[in-house]
Amino acid sequence: MIKIKHLFTIFLFFTSFFFFLSPNKALGHSFVVKESPVPNSQLETQPNEVVITFDKKVERELASLKVTNEKQQEVTDNPPRFNDNQKEMTLELPELNEGIYRVEYYVISSNDGHPIRGAYNFSVVDVNPTPQMDRHGSVVELEPQQPSSEENIMKVDSGFNSEPITLAEANLAEWLIYLMRAIYYIGLLLIIGWVFWWRYIQDYANDLQKKYLFWGIVLQMVHLVGLLSMILMQLNIFTDKGLAFPPDFPFGTNFGLMWLVSLVASLIGFIILFRNRWCDLGWIMILLLSKSLNGHSLEFEPTSALVISNSIHLLAASIWASGLTFILVFWRKQRLYVQSFLPLFSRYALIGMIILSITGLFAGIAFISSFEQLLTGWGIALLSKLALVVFVLIIGAFIRSAIKKHRKADSGKLIVLDFFLMMVIIILVSILTYLSPMS
Repeated sequence: MIKIKHLFTIFLFFTSFFFFLSPNKALGHSFVVKESPVPNSQLETQPNEVVITFDKKVERELASLKVTNEKQQEVTDNPPRFNDNQKEMTLELPELNEGIYRVEYYVISSNDGHPIRGAYNFSVVDVNPTPQMDRHGSVVELEPQQPSSEENIMKVDSGFNSEPITLAEANLAEWLIYLMRAIYYIGLLLIIGWVFWWRYIQDYANDLQKKYLFWGIVLQMVHLVGLLSMILMQLNIFTDKGLAFPPDFPFGTNFGLMWLVSLVASLIGFIILFRNRWCDLGWIMILLLSKSLNGHSLEFEPTSALVISNSIHLLAASIWASGLTFILVFWRKQRLYVQSFLPLFSRYALIGMIILSITGLFAGIAFISSFEQLLTGWGIALLSKLALVVFVLIIGAFIRSAIKKHRKADSGKLIVLDFFLMMVIIILVSILTYLSPMS
């Protein structure tokens, strides 16, 4: 059995190694500070260019900026250009006719890989319109046309003060992003926990062990698919013209390097996992730290403590989620082994929930600076997650009571409900990590 002090020593080693490996200091992700032309503006002179300004450096290789007319046709094929510090993105425009135009942009923050996606409208009006006469020969004064509700500004980025996106405004790409992120987090949490529980499953029958290893391969594949999807979404390959692959991926940046480490670890996992407990433990540490060094933890202080806390948070969630999954997968055909597993799982789940509550509270204190943040999309998702966690704690208490009283049927139904809530929580986590706490 691996002792706690050995686990702590290994965790500190990997944490120190990854901080040394990380090329950038934590600076927080970029935000839009200026858009020109101004959203919903009516211009009486021709705009020569569209300029989007950020407060910090963004990646030029992964940037996209386009302007379309009322027929959804791009007005120019020119690529956007950047200034020297890569904080300003500019698209030169041809001469525009009178009408309503839409600006859409997508960039990635250089230091933490956070996506920033936005869209808004502006209109070009005819300064000297041809006067219209009525049948009596009098000039008819035309009422100025206002953009319709469908043409109003839409913000779907993760780092700019914006109105929440509605179902009508959400396009297929946005829903695809949330779906792929959910698959990634389901795969990440389940495979980490599945490797953790293996050291206990080795004491069970050979037939169960073989099936457990089979499901381990399945979960590795789910994680790999989700991870590749996350990387491809960072590349912004899903466009309205189909798939478009940029020539370079910024592996020299912190987020690019962490994605590369995660991908290599995922591939190596197919060879080394479930063979040696120390290899399994090292693999878990690498995956946890590479994820924690590629998210909101880098945006706030104290950064080191938040990274470590987030890694512990992910590990506790993985142990809980994968334990529930094991129980459901083997409940019918391996019920005796599952019933012997329940008391062990119940103890770990209780400890895990306590850890999740402490680390979650710590992250919330670090992320939240004002009450208004709880009214944003991120805040609503966070409050929803907290409410579900409370339900999980209540259900967990009933499960432990049912186990102690040997009411196996009742505990089975409660575990199914617990699993359903777990999946909803993971989906909320995929949304929380996409949105910005500062939005």
